Amino acid sequence: MRAIETEIKFRIGDENEIEDMLKAIGAEKISEGLEHNESFDNGALRRNGMLLRLRKFNGKNILTFKAGISKDKFKKAEETETEINDFQKMKNILRSLGFKVSWIYEKKRTNFVLGGTKISIDRLPFGTFLEIEGDEEEIREAAEKLGLEIGKGITKTYRRVYEDYCREKGGEPETMVLWKAKG
Repeated sequence: MRAIETEIKFRIGDENEIEDMLKAIGAEKISEGLEHNESFDNGALRRNGMLLRLRKFNGKNILTFKAGISKDKFKKAEETETEINDFQKMKNILRSLGFKVSWIYEKKRTNFVLGGTKISIDRLPFGTFLEIEGDEEEIREAAEKLGLEIGKGITKTYRRVYEDYCREKGGEPETMVLWKAKG
């Protein structure tokens, strides 16, 4: 499936409070679990603003390619995704084509839907974030209902947010596999 993905993230404090607020405004919880992600590069993708990612979440394996990533008030990218049967075989194919794993990260994710938006609470070792994905107007409406200001949103990737976090703390970014992936 190929589409333009539009999203914004917010750093949040109390995830339970946000989850209660989501339920109060009519958001429906659709899934939760540990998400395992591996980004691949051949030396040119990231440099040219592209992403190739293999994801494992709740028994599904998804290969994603993002291009044309732009950032203004929202992060937008042309996104092509396909479900694959075998994570390891796809990883082997990518390696055979000259791609190398450039970053591995895991997060605990809870997904909700509200109207046409997908809202995720992401728990990572360097913070908890709320990600809202949909069209711009619906994203604005959802953020407003949750008391979030679009101007304070984050349009960076989690990798970039993590790299910034490490620079602030005086450390080096590394792989973020802190929980054992299942499935």
